[in-house]
Amino acid sequence: MSWNPAPVNQESDSNIRNDPSSNDGSKNLEPLPWYLQVQTPRQESKSISDRQRLPDLPADPPPLLQPILEHISVDLGLDDLYLLDLRDLDPPPALGANLMMVIGTARSEKHLHVSADRFCRWLRSTHRLSPYADGLLGRGELRLKLKRKNRRARMLNSVGASDSGNTDDGIRTGWVCVNIGLIENNRNVAQEGMDQQDDNYVGFGGGSSGVKMVVQMLTEEKRDELDLELFWQQALGRYTRKRDRIAKAGEEKSLSSDRSPGSPESRNASASPSPSSNST
Repeated sequence: MSWNPAPVNQESDSNIRNDPSSNDGSKNLEPLPWYLQVQTPRQESKSISDRQRLPDLPADPPPLLQPILEHISVDLGLDDLYLLDLRDLDPPPALGANLMMVIGTARSEKHLHVSADRFCRWLRSTHRLSPYADGLLGRGELRLKLKRKNRRARMLNSVGASDSGNTDDGIRTGWVCVNIGLIENNRNVAQEGMDQQDDNYVGFGGGSSGVKMVVQMLTEEKRDELDLELFWQQALGRYTRKRDRIAKAGEEKSLSSDRSPGSPESRNASASPSPSSNST
C-alpha cells in the first residue's frame, strides 16, 4: 500500500509568494527587535571645539591670566570657560576689589575635586602662590567619606532598607571656589589712583595694586542651577547704567552753572561792548 501526497496547487502558491501586499502586511505586524533597531546618535548642543575654546582676554589683562586659562582648559579639561572682568565694579564684590573671575564646567563630581586639587598644587609649585579652595574635598577626606557611605549602605541593606538618595553625604558638592589671591596687574595703577585709597571708598576690602583672581569650578547641573554668569552680568549692567546717569548729571550741572548769571562767562559777556554801540 503506497501513500500519495495531496497535490499542491503551484499556481496559487506562487501567487501568494509574489503578492507584495501579503508580505508588507506581515512585516508591518511584526515589530523589529530592539537589537536590530538602529539608534541615531544624539547631537550635542556644542561641539568639542566650542566647549574647549578659550575666552577672549580683556583690555590690560594680567600676565598670569593666559597661562591660567590654558592650564584649566588643556591640562585639567574643564569646558565652557567664561571670563568676568569685575575690576571696575563699584562697590566691589564681597570677594574683594579689583576682581577677575573664571567659570568652568567639570564633567563629573570626581573630575571636579581632582581638577581643583591639581590646580592648587600647580599654582603652589609653579607660581609660588597660596590659593585656597572652598568646597574641595582632599584625597584623604574623600576616601573617608566614601568608606562611611559604603558602610551606611551595607547597614541599610542588612535591615532591608534602601537609601533614598536625598540625604546629603558631603560628597556631591558640585562647586569648588578656588581663590588664587593677588596676582600682578598690567594696568597703570598710578594713573588710576589706586595706590592711594580714597577717603570716600565704599565696599568690601580695600584698594590694591594687584588683581584678585577667583576660579569657579562647577558641575554642569550646579552651573545651570546657579547661573553665575547672569548674576554678574546683571551687576555689571546696573553699575554701567548708574555710572552713565552720574556722568550725564554732572555734564548737565556744569552746563547749567556756566549759563548762570553769576558765572564768569556771563559777566564777561555783559562787560564786552555790543557791535551797535561801537558803530555809533
